[in-house]
Amino acid sequence: MTTKTETIWQIGHPGKRGKEFVQAGGWQAEFTYIVGSDADPINTPTMPPLLLVPGRKNKPKRGRKQLFSTDKLHISFIIEQDYQAEQLTLFYDFFGSETDSVYLDGELLTKIKGVGEGKLKQNQIALPALASGTHTLTLTTAGGAGDGAHWIDYLKLDGAVIPTTIQQPSKTMAKKTTTNTKTPKAGLPSPATPEQKSYIPTTMTGLQDYSYWWAYAREHAKTVKPNAKEFRRGRIWA
Repeated sequence: MTTKTETIWQIGHPGKRGKEFVQAGGWQAEFTYIVGSDADPINTPTMPPLLLVPGRKNKPKRGRKQLFSTDKLHISFIIEQDYQAEQLTLFYDFFGSETDSVYLDGELLTKIKGVGEGKLKQNQIALPALASGTHTLTLTTAGGAGDGAHWIDYLKLDGAVIPTTIQQPSKTMAKKTTTNTKTPKAGLPSPATPEQKSYIPTTMTGLQDYSYWWAYAREHAKTVKPNAKEFRRGRIWA
């Protein structure tokens, strides 16, 4: 099953050989780029695209200004959640024959050897587990058979899409939402059903339950029947 990924940040556009990078700032021994500080980090990033071997200092040709470059590049970024090992992938492409060292939070992550002057080297680097918060990538270069400098093509950090966990209701809440019905325990007799009285006449008294019929007669005597004639003293009833 293929893991879905999403881009957390990207600097530069692949295939443009660093031409989209803003050329302002000259040479600096160290430069820190903060992800999120640019309005358009893909098309106009304000980060040095030229990484130099220390001591070269990128001397410009006569009539040309010094290019935006550095000996040590720091990239500070923030992740909003925790990631396990290999859930983050760094894409780093550059042109040159030098060997780059990639550090993560001060620890050496890997070394990448270029394939030649003016040739593109594409790299995908799986990162170790990282907790949410601020982290720093650091790039340096050394050696090589060329001029001691190479162009950064682009950098990108992708992360695995981690599905949101749906919180299940606790046992206490489940008990509260369950209908409170009592069931008799196993082995115990069910409550006795009240015995229904019979009101069938007998041969001796005429009624099996005289008290019931007495109460029945009293209740119905209070009810005024429709169409009942008013009783008047002295009137003879047929």
